[in-house]
Amino acid sequence: MFNGIAASKGVAIGKAYILDSSKFCVVKHQLEPGKVDAEVRRLRDAIEQSKAQMQEIKKRASKVADKYAVILDTYTLLLEDEILVSDTIDRIRKDGINAEWALTQTLEKFGKLFSNINDEYLKGKKDDLDLVVQGILRNLIGHNQESLSEIEEPVVVVAHSLSASDTLMMPKSFVLGLATEVGGKTSHLGIFASALGIPAVVGVKGITEEANTGDLVVIDGIDGQILVNPSEKLLVQYKKKQDNYRRYEIKLLQDIHEPAETKDGTKIKILANIESAHEIKSLRKFGAEGVGLYRTEFLYMGSVTLPSEQELYENFKKVAQGSAPHPAIIRTLDIGMDKNPHFLNREDENNPALGLRGIRLSLAYPKLFISQLKAILRASLYGNLKILYPMISCVEEIRQANEFLQLAKNQLQEEEIPSHHEIEVGAMIETPAAAICIERILQEVDFVSIGTNDLIQYILAVDRINENVAHLYQPFHPAVLKTLKSIFNVAETAGKTVSICGELGGDPLATMLLLGLGKIDELSMEPHAIPKVKKILRKITLNEARKVADHALTLNSPEEVNRFIVAEMKSRFPADFNQNLDFEENSKSTAKTI
Repeated sequence: MFNGIAASKGVAIGKAYILDSSKFCVVKHQLEPGKVDAEVRRLRDAIEQSKAQMQEIKKRASKVADKYAVILDTYTLLLEDEILVSDTIDRIRKDGINAEWALTQTLEKFGKLFSNINDEYLKGKKDDLDLVVQGILRNLIGHNQESLSEIEEPVVVVAHSLSASDTLMMPKSFVLGLATEVGGKTSHLGIFASALGIPAVVGVKGITEEANTGDLVVIDGIDGQILVNPSEKLLVQYKKKQDNYRRYEIKLLQDIHEPAETKDGTKIKILANIESAHEIKSLRKFGAEGVGLYRTEFLYMGSVTLPSEQELYENFKKVAQGSAPHPAIIRTLDIGMDKNPHFLNREDENNPALGLRGIRLSLAYPKLFISQLKAILRASLYGNLKILYPMISCVEEIRQANEFLQLAKNQLQEEEIPSHHEIEVGAMIETPAAAICIERILQEVDFVSIGTNDLIQYILAVDRINENVAHLYQPFHPAVLKTLKSIFNVAETAGKTVSICGELGGDPLATMLLLGLGKIDELSMEPHAIPKVKKILRKITLNEARKVADHALTLNSPEEVNRFIVAEMKSRFPADFNQNLDFEENSKSTAKTI
């Protein structure tokens, strides 16, 4: 058995198709005198060829590319990144070396920058950069990669890596499952595979060395595991798991458009977290009641210049129209020096998680902030938009932000540009300071949204993506639960809306606990998490949830809370939390773990 990361839910069983996506050898050589300019032209030609190939892929896979154009656009932005190109050209000119070697050196430099980024999503973008550079290198060398479009029978695709173009070109009817050696939870492969309903596991080290084309492979996208040539007994068990999960998914989606209401009438609004206007279509598919968090930083990533107000307006307009009549909460730019925003032209910070990020950065760059605020105000004419300020730690930051909001309104009025000025404003509660001063913060805003990812990280002083301390990142820590309960209680007293938009809000294991901690109005999560959370809410009462939370608050350690919650949820929802108990131990004892 090979362990990896579950990127797209489901179980696939079929013959392996090993895609030759391995990296090839690049040799360094010195250029002859007078050949430097020609080598630079050769590099630029290879980049232009890669751009043309990307455009062709968009045309040939229009349905998927249209829905997920943001990923292909990321590839194009990387191809157009002047820092990437100019750094490589500088190496060619300065060192007199061939384009292939110069490009690999630039990739190595960027790789080190990515390794220092304190953001799981953006760490995953290193894989995108690798794939883009590999594409340029193939064009430089004249090496054609095997294409998934050539598959003519049902298979499980196994590869070192898969680019967005690889995934777009594959014949959906023949690809049963996907497995790669690289990638993380937020990689593009998971987005595409989920959209196409294909089980996928990523980050499976050594799988291409152990599996051969034609081997029987099981892809377990539920638990992030892969089996190669399993025993007949295990095969029967995984076929059963496959059938069970298919029936389970169908049942989950049956009542997806019904509201999330407990058996005793408590209603919770369920919204979606998105990072692209293209994801709006998923709201209806999964029964979301609007957008609880639109991450706008991805409009800025990979760009050497700031997006214009008009570009932002067009994007926000799509979100407003797509979510109407439901609300869409747009978080203003939440980006720090760890995300390498080239347009700010600033040096990296030693501790970016505690540095110039979130609202601090917006207040430090008024032009950037006002442009975004004006775009939101203009787009709000087409739907129910709300503004959310990130990384708030004191009321003064909110007041300063609101002053810029008023300035944006005044400028639009002077410019005679139509806009909606009556717009709700909220604050992200993701710092201990904001949680402690929640009563004062609520006096300045219309609503608050709890960003549990950072709040938990800061409360526990744990970097959740640092493998040395990641085990200490414990959402069920008593300190976290008491903090959340305090926020809920104060917000209820103030009569203000409170929501959770972090990962905890979309964790079905935490649903009952969160409801019982106090009055919560909204939960916002990744669209795919909505069906299960809705199901749980419909099967319980508020009183039952309160009893669960009250007992959890009496426990002394996160381990005790976790054991209690897991046992409670498995007891109440055996079909949702006990899917693998019938053969889990068998599979562990008969398969080799890498």
